[in-house]
Amino acid sequence: MGSIGVGNEIHVVIGGAFPFCNTVVVITSEELVVIDPGCPIEELRSLLKNHNLELRDIDTVILTHIHPDHIAHATKLHRLSGCRIAANEMTASLFNDKEEMKKFLGFHKKHPIRPLWEELVNRSMYGALEDGRVDEELRNGDKFAVGNLTLRVLYAPGHLPDHMCIEFLEPNLIFASDIDCTRFGPFYGHENSSIPEFRESIRMLKKRDYKGMISGHLQEPLIVDHRNALSEYEKHFDRREEAVLKSIGDGAETIEELSINPIVYPPLSDLVLLQFEKWMIEHHVSSLMEKGLVEVVNKKLIAMFPESST
Repeated sequence: MGSIGVGNEIHVVIGGAFPFCNTVVVITSEELVVIDPGCPIEELRSLLKNHNLELRDIDTVILTHIHPDHIAHATKLHRLSGCRIAANEMTASLFNDKEEMKKFLGFHKKHPIRPLWEELVNRSMYGALEDGRVDEELRNGDKFAVGNLTLRVLYAPGHLPDHMCIEFLEPNLIFASDIDCTRFGPFYGHENSSIPEFRESIRMLKKRDYKGMISGHLQEPLIVDHRNALSEYEKHFDRREEAVLKSIGDGAETIEELSINPIVYPPLSDLVLLQFEKWMIEHHVSSLMEKGLVEVVNKKLIAMFPESST
């Protein structure tokens, strides 16, 4: 997969699609910072070796949110280097208590899919569920220097309530993490995800005049025309919502019936992905109900199509 440079002292180790993520590495003469250590660890090691550095030289790890693919190697890197781990207030409390993390992501102790989700995490994102501690809590708008660069925290919820981005003020770049502009589209597959908040975060980024946006999952992570990319990305919400409404109009009466023929994930996906699908469909049904396009009658979903004018 490799890595690329995206600005003075800023590099991206390509992790690509879930269950990995792209990892941003800032290498200065004063400090070595790793943001979202979810890339393959050997790829990170290779980048550092090219700069005569090792994993044990890492000074700081920053986490943008609590998803396992973004925190996978954080505890391991702390053990190797003694680095500090930084995250926002909400992410910090979840990273410090992995049982709370699981509940936050919807997988409480009695959830039938929880063992399968834990197996997926331990198989593909090993280390994400290890005990660890955040050393420094970040707040929205916080600025901090890394060498000659200034980084700023920007909260951007919706994907998850704790999701944030990291702005690089001097080169005027942003690491948008899971506002990732992939062809898959936005992911909001948890009970506490929010379509309205996700849309608002996208629109917030569109208003900002960045020279480039770094995606958390694209194989070519630097997006130059971020406004156009975000506009296309946002259209997924409408396309999915239209598909949900059509399915209800065609006779699907419950969330379970909507999930039989997945709209977001391919048919025959594994049960963890189908759980994500179910939560995403629930968000769309709630959205359609708020718009008056779907009602619940006798515990059944009914599509309320506008009457044609004569």
